Amino acid sequence: MKQKRKISLSLKVTLLVIIVIPIVVFANLFINFGIEENDPNNPVYESQYDKADVLIYGLNLSVSENLDNTSFLNNVIKKFIDWNDEIVNVNINTLDSQDNLLIKGSSNESLIGEKANSYIVDNQDYNKECCEENNTYYIPFPKASIPYMVILSPIERGGETVGTFEIIVSMEKAYQYIKDYNETKTQYSIILSLILLFSSIVIFLILLRRIIVRPITKFRDKAKTIGSGELGAKVDIKSRDEFGDLAITFNRMAEDLKKSRDKIEDYNRILEKLLEQKDEFIGQLGHDLKNPMQPLIGLLPILIKNEKNQKTKEMLEVMNTNVEYMHDLIFDTLKLAKLRSDNIDFNYEDLNLKEVSDKVVVSQKPMLEEKNIRIVNKIKDDINVYADKLRLSEVFKNLINNSVKYTDSSGGTITIDAEEQDKDFAKISLKDTGIGMSEDQLKKVFDDFFKADKQTSDYHSTGLGLAICKRIVEKHGGKIWVESEGLGKGSTFYFTLKLAKNK
Repeated sequence: MKQKRKISLSLKVTLLVIIVIPIVVFANLFINFGIEENDPNNPVYESQYDKADVLIYGLNLSVSENLDNTSFLNNVIKKFIDWNDEIVNVNINTLDSQDNLLIKGSSNESLIGEKANSYIVDNQDYNKECCEENNTYYIPFPKASIPYMVILSPIERGGETVGTFEIIVSMEKAYQYIKDYNETKTQYSIILSLILLFSSIVIFLILLRRIIVRPITKFRDKAKTIGSGELGAKVDIKSRDEFGDLAITFNRMAEDLKKSRDKIEDYNRILEKLLEQKDEFIGQLGHDLKNPMQPLIGLLPILIKNEKNQKTKEMLEVMNTNVEYMHDLIFDTLKLAKLRSDNIDFNYEDLNLKEVSDKVVVSQKPMLEEKNIRIVNKIKDDINVYADKLRLSEVFKNLINNSVKYTDSSGGTITIDAEEQDKDFAKISLKDTGIGMSEDQLKKVFDDFFKADKQTSDYHSTGLGLAICKRIVEKHGGKIWVESEGLGKGSTFYFTLKLAKNK
């Protein structure tokens, strides 16, 4: 089967431009087309030529052989001027014995006997164009203060030229006609040109929409559909240009995404199953480890108290410290696994945030005094939240413990505050003056078993306290995060909780 030739998108746009440009050029030429006043071939001059032929013919018949009779000539001229109001002046010029052309008869009697104007066409002073028609010369003066035309025709007797008829005709009406004609022509031309331009623009936009905008719109709509999760959607474009190639590539990409998503969903199902098995394993392991730990938790403090040998006592204290750490680790691990379960129940109620936080601060007072850390609680009395009291207390306790652990022995300050973020949530903050965090630590601080400072042995931590806070806050429908300006500049923990239903 013969493959169809592809037409480039740029070639299509070029063809559109090539179609529109001639229309625009034609419209501009049409607007500028009109009659020039000094064009001797315009139709107004043609009408003047016809009138001149009649006038000259009449003069020839009237003067006949009476060229020497000035009175007779003046009477004839007067009749012709009365006959046509466009005639400004008529001179009948004759040659004397020395071949000088003199004015023999004139509508302006003061000119009689004067030397006639020869109208030398090549003289640059006149700056006029001359047209010769039937042995008659038509010399226009369109730039004069009152535009006029001089008509010169020879007077011939017996085959010899004995003089000239010189007729000066006013061109005001003719030029006004030309002006009116050009204005009307321009108005119609502008209207027609605008119609042509508007039509060409509409056609251009329609074609442009069909060739470019419509395919882009299809891509946009399908991209939104695929973004919503329907990876089976395809772009239906079969044009033989770049959009057609892009549609093929786009559809292949959607197919590959669908296959990848299906694989990821399979992996997620496997991962969820493994997480469930891990939580079950951790839960069972925690119970199995907690039972043998209980006797040690109870007996070691008694043995330490009754032991007289100092060296043995110190060994028992080290053992007790490690047993307590193992106990906390097992307890927190079990708690974290339980919080991950969907079956865990929370006892939600309306709580006064100030009261809950104050009780936690009081319970932590010995530890705070030991580290010389002062707590400032700025939470207002009128902020109430909808939460589980024990879980909320645990969040405050873990955050305070975390700040205490990562504040050096010189002491510091922890500031607790809260504000209503909007009509649904309260934002609680806990700011310390501890060791601060780096950008990398900020990203991992809520991960399971993460410790911000693994190099400092003084800070004993299971790495699960903040992870537990995160699970508790998320179970309440809120979110938790931390901010720090850098190492040595302290940290501020934020979390949100829903406001109480009955304020």
